[in-house]
This record gives sequence, C-alpha cells and structure tokens, in this order.
Amino acid sequence: MEEKRISQLRYDPESDRMIFDGRELHCGECLEVLVCNGLNGDKPEWVATRIEYGEDWYLEGLLGYQVSGLFARM
Repeated sequence: MEEKRISQLRYDPESDRMIFDGRELHCGECLEVLVCNGLNGDKPEWVATRIEYGEDWYLEGLLGYQVSGLFARM
C-alpha cells in the first residue's frame, strides 16, 4: 500500500497558489483534508475533496472551511 504524505496547506501570495508539502497545487487536484464535522460529534475525519479556484481558493463540497492551515494528505 502506498503511504500518503500529510502536510499543512498554505497559501503563497507571491505565486497566488496553494502549497502542499513544498509544491504548488493546481485546480482539480484531489486530496483528503482533516476536518471536524458537527454531524459526528466534531470528531476529526479525513474527507476527500478537490481544490478549486473562483474568486479565491476553495475545497469542493467543504464550504465554510478556511483552506490555508488545514492538514491534508495526498
């Protein structure tokens, strides 16, 4: 089984890109992020999503979460 890297997402204002483990992410890339879901008692869980860009960077299907600072794995 391939081991997935875990890193914190960050925003690089110079390139206007989200960065994961030292590399730039592009629209449409799939990843899993660690979020707390109020439906399961706020227990952290890995959720599959895709990074997208509109007026700002966002995670598809995860409205309300700040992208920068989340832990992700790919």
